[in-house]
Amino acid sequence: MTGWRDLTQEDAIHTAADEHGKDATTSVAYCTLEAYRGVDRPEYRFWFGLFLKLANREHVGWA
Repeated sequence: MTGWRDLTQEDAIHTAADEHGKDATTSVAYCTLEAYRGVDRPEYRFWFGLFLKLANREHVGWA
């Protein structure tokens, strides 16, 4: 995704959902996978960190 450096976390979540049409966590997960490309890059770390934040927020119990 181009322009990711200029996005706030909130804007990134909305942009991901607009692009992938899923819930926030799933949309950000897609962006994380797209950014990986086999190497650890700053864009990947941005999306992965945001994914972890969303996943931890939604985590309840052992599931």
